[in-house]
Amino acid sequence: MNLNSYIVKHNRIKDFLNKNKADAIVFISTQNTFWISNIKTSDGIVLVTPSKIFLLVDLREYEYCKKYVQYCEVVLFKQIADFKKIINDLNIKTLLFEKDYLTLKQKEQYLDSLKTVNSIPVDTISLRSIKTIDEIEVLQQSANIAVNAIEDVKKWIKVGMTEIDVPQHIRRYMINQGASNISFELIVAFGKNTAIPHHQPTNTRLQNNQMVTCDIGCIYLGYCSDITRTFFVGTPSCEEQEMYNLVLSAQKIGLENVKSQIYTNQLDGIVRSYIAKNKKWGNLFTHSLGHGVGIEIHELPFVSKRTNTILEENMVITIEPGVYQPGFNGVRIEDTVVVTKNGCINLTAKASKKFTI
Repeated sequence: MNLNSYIVKHNRIKDFLNKNKADAIVFISTQNTFWISNIKTSDGIVLVTPSKIFLLVDLREYEYCKKYVQYCEVVLFKQIADFKKIINDLNIKTLLFEKDYLTLKQKEQYLDSLKTVNSIPVDTISLRSIKTIDEIEVLQQSANIAVNAIEDVKKWIKVGMTEIDVPQHIRRYMINQGASNISFELIVAFGKNTAIPHHQPTNTRLQNNQMVTCDIGCIYLGYCSDITRTFFVGTPSCEEQEMYNLVLSAQKIGLENVKSQIYTNQLDGIVRSYIAKNKKWGNLFTHSLGHGVGIEIHELPFVSKRTNTILEENMVITIEPGVYQPGFNGVRIEDTVVVTKNGCINLTAKASKKFTI
């Protein structure tokens, strides 16, 4: 994390404190502590005031954090009393905490004993919805690994392999490319199983003339990637090609309509309306159009008919329409994009959308 990213994040939190009329905010979740400090700790706590950011860690990680953490003041944290002392020394009277992450046990442990402090629960995930330039660069690198994995599996896959074989291969490939882990349980489906949006891989073997769906992603330097491609092994029927073309066209429309200041439900509606006109599969788009991607695989904003968030520049979202006909096939195509003023930058554009391999 460079100085500019630190300043952007700190200013965002300062505005958040001002809006909520608070003196400070405490982050205990690994997601938010990593976002602010750019380092993963076991039990680290981040305390942010308008003037400074403190990273509280125990003896196991103190020397490491002192060496590698930039822009945060690293404080040795031995017991809960140390946290209370900092709160008292800084004369904090109103303290925000993570309603969306904090457990009841953590609240009791850290906050309930602060008798003179007004502790207020707030949703914090929105703080991460607009990415910094640094974050977008890492997200692009994470996406590149997933793109390469998709292209690799198309060359590697063979008739007779099981659904379980494929995610094992993809995981090994992505880790060899520098990923620390997969970003979610990889979805691989053959044939009729492609009609199950979140199918869990089984011992089903790939046959010739079958649809394959791969929904994959990895974690690289703490940031997730997410991409889905559906392709065909063999020669598709006219109906299978028609289903694929419908989703491909719908996804193209979605990508063309991504831009700053559009509402998420409006964007979802544009794609959903297009699919709805199809007489065969118009009512079989059964999930939301997309979601935010970042430190977590599902972040704000959610692109759904039930949300009315205004997209802003440098938000990172997926566009992933799909149709699913039980007993036949399903098709989903997904890209991860960065929202810009008048459009988007597709982080996963280099993955081919050619149907047959």
